[in-house]
Amino acid sequence: MNSDPAPLGRKQTGKPVKPRWFDWHSWIGVCLGLMLFSICWSGAFAALSQELDWLFTPAAHLPPFAGHVDFSGIFAAVKQQFPHARVEFLQEPLYAVFPASVDIITAQGERRIVQVDPATLAVLGTQSLFTIERFFREYHEALFGFYGVGKFIITAFSLPLMLAMVSALLFYRRWWRRFFELRTGKTRVSLWSSLHKIAGLWSLWFVVLIALTGFWYLFEEGRYKLGDGKFAYTDSFPLAVHVLPKIQIKPQDRLPFETLLVHAQSARPDMRITGIYPNRGGYFYVIGQSDDVLVRDRANKIYLDPQTGAVVFNQHADDLSAYWRWSDMADPLHFGTFGGVITKIIWFVFGLILSGLALSGAWLHMKKRQRSGKAGAGWRGTFVMAAFFTILPLVSLPIMAVYLVRIGPLIDGQRHMAELPLGVAAFVACWLVLTFGIKLAWLWSCYRLNKGKKPENSFRAVAGT
Repeated sequence: MNSDPAPLGRKQTGKPVKPRWFDWHSWIGVCLGLMLFSICWSGAFAALSQELDWLFTPAAHLPPFAGHVDFSGIFAAVKQQFPHARVEFLQEPLYAVFPASVDIITAQGERRIVQVDPATLAVLGTQSLFTIERFFREYHEALFGFYGVGKFIITAFSLPLMLAMVSALLFYRRWWRRFFELRTGKTRVSLWSSLHKIAGLWSLWFVVLIALTGFWYLFEEGRYKLGDGKFAYTDSFPLAVHVLPKIQIKPQDRLPFETLLVHAQSARPDMRITGIYPNRGGYFYVIGQSDDVLVRDRANKIYLDPQTGAVVFNQHADDLSAYWRWSDMADPLHFGTFGGVITKIIWFVFGLILSGLALSGAWLHMKKRQRSGKAGAGWRGTFVMAAFFTILPLVSLPIMAVYLVRIGPLIDGQRHMAELPLGVAAFVACWLVLTFGIKLAWLWSCYRLNKGKKPENSFRAVAGT
């Protein structure tokens, strides 16, 4: 929300007595705006990534199905079609027109997703684990890992996002009265400036939500990587606070899938089962939703001994401490998944608005400096920083190639790159070209605004006075 600042916090002598909030707001926009754009832009698409997968996978378009999801029938259909594959995870259809999905590891060691019609239990086909959803999950969350620091980089930008909002509110006088104050002015710049402010005001709730949950992810990653190494409350892996000891049971000694499913449903009649791990650390592991509000599926979980069907661990979301309850609330709030497609669309729209704010605010500031005759001041350092944040996400692309090999088939003792569905490959490629095209266009536009001016190396020259 760029605006001409009033002489905020100055004595009549002209000496500052408090931080120049407009300077900070402008500095964030100009120097960090492109990275904030990358994060908000990818996050907007991440909110609708599952729907995009369905849209670009014609075989997954099914007639509406409102019946009971037969997980046992789905499991049997997949095992019949792929007898030598290991079934990793079964997930219910996201919507009535979606297929059920089953993650498997083939005999060649390739990770694939099998799509099953929940009405007829027919196997519709398989595709690589690399979907549009997986691309945006890995890209938006951590730049495909980026050598272990990607998530730190992404989540750390929750701090400048929050500072940009706070600084705007501190210099934009009586902002609470200006939600409907659209000023067209005499130029296009005046109109865009007014639209920038109004969009920023209406996005305040979203900025607070995204910044707070983003900071939570930063804290979680710090605790996990630099602290006690714990990332879950209970699991059969060492990353949990309460670790269930792994068990080794021969396949012939395990109860049938359908029998274990009946045991799980009997133990948790309140839970609508949404996902099943047939063998997680040796256990039959089931997750789902109960009558709790705003929690991800694994907040409600149950582990069964596959040999006896006995309940080993049963977790209700209501029994979690405030810390772990919030941990299970962060994802639905951050991505807007709690209300189905309606809230996802709202999150998508506001994610695009934040992306536009990140670019338009910095451009408006540059335009203002050009008109005031200060356009060239400090541009060299600003350009270098902005260019760095344009290039940084590109580093994730070779890491993405490594990821595709890791989930690909093992042939003659060597890993090969996973085959991408045409729709997924085309969408991801077009999105990447569009994304970096927007960034380069922004850099070129700002360069032209500053062309031919002498750079001055000072913080105020970069931030604006």
